[in-house]
Amino acid sequence: MFSLLLLSIIGCTLLQVNALNVEDCPQGHYCTAGRAITPIPCPPGTWSNAGASKCEACPIGYYSTKGGASYCTQCEQGHFCESADLSPQPCPLGFYNNRLGQMECTPCAPGTYTPATASVQCTICPAGSSCTNAAVLPEKCPLGHYSSAGQISCKACSAGSYATENGSAKCNICPVGNHCAKADENPKPCSPGTFNDLNGQVSCAACADGNYSAYPGAVVCDLCPIGSYCDEKSEAPKPCPAGSFCLEGQIMGTPCPTGYQTTLTGQSYCRICSPGHYCPNPAGNPILCQPGFANDKHGRVECDRCPSGSFADVAGLAYCITCPAGFVCTNTRSAPVACPSNVARG
Repeated sequence: MFSLLLLSIIGCTLLQVNALNVEDCPQGHYCTAGRAITPIPCPPGTWSNAGASKCEACPIGYYSTKGGASYCTQCEQGHFCESADLSPQPCPLGFYNNRLGQMECTPCAPGTYTPATASVQCTICPAGSSCTNAAVLPEKCPLGHYSSAGQISCKACSAGSYATENGSAKCNICPVGNHCAKADENPKPCSPGTFNDLNGQVSCAACADGNYSAYPGAVVCDLCPIGSYCDEKSEAPKPCPAGSFCLEGQIMGTPCPTGYQTTLTGQSYCRICSPGHYCPNPAGNPILCQPGFANDKHGRVECDRCPSGSFADVAGLAYCITCPAGFVCTNTRSAPVACPSNVARG
């Protein structure tokens, strides 16, 4: 401020005129030459220091929303300032800004999102979710799918694995004794007659011939025991039928050999037909040789007819009996008949 002393000399008299006080143009205003006494406020988007004859535009990334600003404010994080005379605008969903003084926001990278507007940073999509649109909150992976962190989409579980909860970060491997045909369902135990000794299988294998599994969820099949047979996908051993025998691990009964028999089921061996008998039916009981017939050997399916001069008058004889002296044997099935007294014997 200064005082302008106006002096006027009238004659020899020095007159002091009133002093005029003039101030600098205030901050936030400008003063033109023609209006030095009335400062004009700087319009929005501009500013000035004291004594300015004009206002300065706010630099890029700064703003002033009211007239008469002595400074511009830097645009804050999470916002953008595209016009210096407007308030900062929040970054919209799907965009962020982690720096000051920006005119625009940066779009989120794939696999990230913003949970709200005015975000300073993007959030990584959590495991078990997909983020196809950065402006939308993560969506949980559906059943049978999974994802690791930062994914734009969920992946289907590979064959032999499953995910039975929404939002799975990984798929579970199908355990032994089970099969997983559908990735969105829990493992199913192998049914009787099948097994699974490997992880991650979509189906169970049938028990091999001569083996069985009696209960659901078998990891291995059991060897069919002696006296039984186990055919394809057998759920339980079956008793070997009469007329046959079964050793361990058989798929069917072995017929008794000729001359052997068994009338019982579940046998591991057949019995040989004994002398005095014959065995034409391996599933039937031994049959006694009929009178007039005999058998002195094991394992026969028929008896021998007694030769002339011999007899077998009862069933089940191993040998035919030679007709004794003084007797005649006219019928091999009957006992000898004594010769008459007037007939020579011998």
